[in-house]
Amino acid sequence: MKFSMMLLVLITSVIAKGVKIPVSFSANFRQKITTPKKKTIQYSGRVLLNSSGALKWSYKTPTKKEVCSDAKLFTVVDHDLEQVSFYELREVLDLTSILKKARHHKGNLYVATYQNVLYTFSLDKKRQLDQIAYKDRLDNVVNIHFQHMHYSSKPNPKTKMRCSYPKAYDIIRGQ
Repeated sequence: MKFSMMLLVLITSVIAKGVKIPVSFSANFRQKITTPKKKTIQYSGRVLLNSSGALKWSYKTPTKKEVCSDAKLFTVVDHDLEQVSFYELREVLDLTSILKKARHHKGNLYVATYQNVLYTFSLDKKRQLDQIAYKDRLDNVVNIHFQHMHYSSKPNPKTKMRCSYPKAYDIIRGQ
């Protein structure tokens, strides 16, 4: 999950061989992760991304969780556990670099290899990002499908990009 979120940390306004990326976007998402043993877990929620590297994933199912980043600090709020974890990002995948390497495969599909990982992107009828699929470093197959995508030429407000949590939650500081 952490890897898939870092994938989208540094999204910027660029057109890479037909893959249009805005200054910001918001969308509902469904994320499916399949392990090498064919066990699957599915998540769903809402995502906001800015070209500055700011992101916010609001997971609704199967558990309520928020994941926010300003491209330097990663915050995970687990409402079921009533805890907040803070991490410094050491490895950030730059979606812009990945998309610059993207090459048309067929139809609405594009592929790119970045840091020895193959990414497949699909676009919707508006030529906006529809899905991202890849195999992570643990050999999990990750597929993220976006719905009700809204591209914008203005960044999402900073207030909407922050994770919120009650003061009573336990705080964990990671590295």
